[in-house]
Amino acid sequence: MSNNVPFELSISGHAMIPHPAERALINVSVSSTGANKASVADEVVTTAKHIEELLREISPQDDTAEAKAASPLAHWNKTSLSSRSWMPRDDKNNEQPPIKHSATVKFDIRFKEFKALGSFGTRISSIPHVHVNDIDWILTTATEDSYRPQLRRDCAKDALEKAKDYCEILGCTNLRPVSLTENNYYAHSGRSFARNQHIAVQSARGFERDSGSYERPDELEFKPQEVKMTKDITVKFHAE
Repeated sequence: MSNNVPFELSISGHAMIPHPAERALINVSVSSTGANKASVADEVVTTAKHIEELLREISPQDDTAEAKAASPLAHWNKTSLSSRSWMPRDDKNNEQPPIKHSATVKFDIRFKEFKALGSFGTRISSIPHVHVNDIDWILTTATEDSYRPQLRRDCAKDALEKAKDYCEILGCTNLRPVSLTENNYYAHSGRSFARNQHIAVQSARGFERDSGSYERPDELEFKPQEVKMTKDITVKFHAE
């Protein structure tokens, strides 16, 4: 390589650290649709209040550290309330009265004790108008922050090793970094089992209505997913 014109390499560095999930974020919605606006709203509000009662039963009973540690919940709140009205139409765009109304309340519920999540999921799955939309397996902010330095080091090592590999074959020497750009950071888990389990319970309830011979299902079990923390960087090197 010429000593006057540096050889430039732009190399990506990647790092991934797996960690068992520490929290289960269960996204629950309560919704109803019908021709009577007041009835629809009442169904949703009444059901949402029932869920709040169930959550208070397993929430910390006071602000002491002992009470918080004993509770299977890390956090919960209602995240949104929405409603809408519309006139149904047929495939030829003709109006089909009466006007329909819908209302929805959404909850953000975070469990730190996964067995309690199964018990809670079993209870709410039998409540009309309740839908378990999905479950996100996540880490605490403290855990993610504690691994960021290692991810940065691993990214830099990966980029440097790649650059050395190229230089070994291309015959360049005096490899040195001249710039670094941080790219994306993600913490993501595998596919949640919540949706399939919810469908299974819904199907079982349908069997109960059809035959009258169904017995209540066993408590749901949710398998925690591994969370993968990943980071990417781009490093520019000069060599001779």
